[in-house]
Parts: sequence; structure tokens; C-alpha cells
Amino acid sequence: MGQRRSGMLFFASPALSLAALGLPIAVILPPLYAELGLSLTAVGTVFMLARFFDVFTDPLFGILGDRLQTRWGRRKPAIALGAPILLAGVYFLFLPGVQVSESGLLVALLVLYSGWTLMTIAHTAWASELSGDYDRRSEIMSTLQAAGLIGAVCVMSIPTIVDWIYDQSDMRLRAQYMGWFVLMTLPIFTLFALYSIREAVVVPSIRINWRESWASFRSNMALRRLLLADVLMGFQGGVNGSLHFFLIIHVFGLPEAAAPFLLVIFLTGLLCVPLFLWLSKTLGKHQTLCLGAIQSTVATSLFFFLPANELVWTFGVFVMVGVNFGAKDFLMRSMMADVIDQDHVMLGRERSALFYSMLTLTGKIGTALAVGLVFPILDLVGFDPNGSNHPDTLQGVRWVAATAPTTVTILVALIMWKFPLGRAQQVALRGRLEKDR
Repeated sequence: MGQRRSGMLFFASPALSLAALGLPIAVILPPLYAELGLSLTAVGTVFMLARFFDVFTDPLFGILGDRLQTRWGRRKPAIALGAPILLAGVYFLFLPGVQVSESGLLVALLVLYSGWTLMTIAHTAWASELSGDYDRRSEIMSTLQAAGLIGAVCVMSIPTIVDWIYDQSDMRLRAQYMGWFVLMTLPIFTLFALYSIREAVVVPSIRINWRESWASFRSNMALRRLLLADVLMGFQGGVNGSLHFFLIIHVFGLPEAAAPFLLVIFLTGLLCVPLFLWLSKTLGKHQTLCLGAIQSTVATSLFFFLPANELVWTFGVFVMVGVNFGAKDFLMRSMMADVIDQDHVMLGRERSALFYSMLTLTGKIGTALAVGLVFPILDLVGFDPNGSNHPDTLQGVRWVAATAPTTVTILVALIMWKFPLGRAQQVALRGRLEKDR
């Protein structure tokens, strides 16, 4: 199915706001609520609990999304419903009152994640249904990823601008401006997407019971590998994101560079998306994913050796950290579309939303585990985000920031190296699906 370039850009535009939202949740909000008086352990626990709520909501929304049949399609109603729920969560989470509590933080996160899940699953499943071609899927997902990275660059430029205007503002002010960016852009981009591209007509098929679904999951090696790799990549991103400000400000001694270095990561990732798209067409998707994971391993391992107060060397390392930032998500989404084809052949039913709910969930679980495990470790080593710290404590922060992501990216490369669905297998699957229509 072909789409005009302008239509694809409008269709992808909500990813700009969704990614602009995702980054502050990992990077800005945990330190913010720690500065507002909650303990590091409490912040880590609440963020982890809120993410594990998605264990129930993500599959539920995926199943309901695949079964939905309306005059407007299956995906558009979920996007339209999710947007106002998401906006409510953004308002309460990014614009907190003077007094904050663990319960208030948890409720705001649950509201936000409910709307975010509805929108993300429906939008990604819709994208996967736009084409059955192996490489075209990568192009579509890379367009979504590029939009998301543009949104991340925009939102992460906000702290730099706010710091410049207010001469080193606090986390609360940064979060407020980021929240308003999402509140203003998401409604507009949601309307763009809803009216940009016609949804494909899907013929309803027989329902599959839970026993058959579980059997298909157990027998689907490609699905299990992809989900496990996504948990690990989510963990890596959660560690890098939640420790970014602590690492740059306290360990590397470069407080003025903390926000700009985030821009460096996302700009580098955005610029490298075409490179990884070309590599995926040349080498294959999973080989390219492994290559990016190995490159990430090298980059984060350099945290062990970076001296403090060295701006140039630290800048170079964070350029390396950003290289693979834009690749892993669009490659995994594109590979999941191929896994969905395999499941469709096996069971005779297309279940895009359910499978993308799994992929959304595994990334969230990885991020939640990162925050839930790392913040208590920082408490354990005596790290104080608002005061001075002993050199041994700072060395502990350095080791956590370097060891965790380096280890998991090695595991990702090992898991995905022999991924069983390549171009030849996917072309054969599409041939069978087209023949059965």
C-alpha cells in the first residue's frame, strides 16, 4: 500500500509529542520528585509500581484494539480516546503542587500511562498495517522514530533555554515548560494523524482462545527473543536516562553541560536514523540491531574511564552514546511486524495491537526495573542529589551507570544474532498470506 509523503508525515506527527513526553518521564521527573522531598527509594518504587500496572493494561488494550470494529476503523477510536486521558496525566504530573506525595505521584502516573498506552499501541499497530513489504516497514517505522527524535530534541532543548533565561532554573520549572510543550502539541498532531491516512479494512476472523494464544507464544521463538531483547534495551535506556543528570553534574562535574548533552544524544540519534535504515536494507534488521548494540556497549563502557571536568572527552563519549539511540526502536517495531505475519500464518488471524502491546510492555518493564533497582542502590551507597558526596559514593554512581547498560547491550547482541526471521522468511510469509486472501 503506498502513501503520499505528506500523508506519512502527518500520520507520524503524534510520535513527536509522545517521544517528547517519554524522555522527561525517564530523565526529568524522577530527579524532580526527589528534589521535591520524596526519598530516592520512594521515587524508584512508585515509578516501578506504575510501570508494572501496564502488565495488565497493555495486553488488555491490545486485545480490545484488535477486536474493535467501528465505522471509523479499529485504531482511530483508541487514539482519539487516549489523547485526553494522556493530557490529564501530563497536567497533574508535570505541573505538581507545592506539596507532593507518593500516592499523588502514583495516581498521576497511572492516568498518564493509561492514555499513553492507548495511543502508542493503536498508532504503532496502525503503522504496521500500512505495508507488508520487509523494507517498507522499516521506512515507515523509521519515519515514526525520526518524528519521535525530533520531538525529543525539541523538548530537551527546553531545559537549556529555561536555564539560559532564568540563569540555572530548577527541575520544577524545567518540567513545567516540558509539560506545556506536550499539552499544546499533542492535540494538534493527533488531529493530523486521524485525518491523514485511511485505515486499512480488516475482515473480522474467528476468535482464538487463551490456550491457543499461549501455545502460539510458547512456540514462537522469534517473538520471545524480540521481547526479551526489548526488556533489556528498556533497562539500558532507563539506567542511562534516570542517571543522566546525576552522572553529568556530580560525577563528571559538568552541571552546565547536563541538558545540552541530552540534545547531543538525540541529535546524533536523529542524524544516524538514515544510516541504520540503509544498514537494515543491506545487512538485515536483526544484524543491524546487533551492530548497534555492540556500538552501544563500547560507548557506555567508556564511562569507566572518563575523568571529571573534561568537557571535550565527555562530549565525544555522549556523541557515541547517541549513535544507536534512534535505531533500536524502529528496528524492533519493524521486526515485530514480521513476527505478526508469522503469527497470522500460524493462527489465521492478525493481532497487531496485541503484539505491539507486548512490545510496549516489555520496554516499560525494562525502564521500570532500571529506576526501581538503580535508585535504591544510590540510596544504599549514600548518594545525595541535593548535596555534596564522598568520592567513593560518586565512584559507585559511575560504576552503576557504566556496568548496567554495558552488560545488557552485550546480552541483546547475543540474543538477536540468530533471530529466525530475516528478509527471505518474511517474503515467504507474505506470499502465503496473499495467497490465502
